[in-house]
Amino acid sequence: MKSAREFAEWLQERFGKHKDGVYLTRHDIAELSGRQRYNQQFVSDVHFELTLLGMGFVTDSHREKFYLFHLPSTHWRAFGHDDIDLPAAHEQNDEP
Repeated sequence: MKSAREFAEWLQERFGKHKDGVYLTRHDIAELSGRQRYNQQFVSDVHFELTLLGMGFVTDSHREKFYLFHLPSTHWRAFGHDDIDLPAAHEQNDEP
């Protein structure tokens, strides 16, 4: 498996049924993708391909764990916003 698209499709086929998602380690990614090296662009490309399949793929800041999850289908306003404290609009300070 070489391309981000192939890896994304493989991830979705193998783990897409797990509604809670899964995480993989750096070693898992290297072993499962068949790549000796990978960079942030590869992770971004996998994420892009997975979004087309209704899933997401992100990593922590140290690239030790990679999270595969289902994208939500409910917009936050569907829950109502009467009980949600909305952030105040940022006021610009025109003083020098």
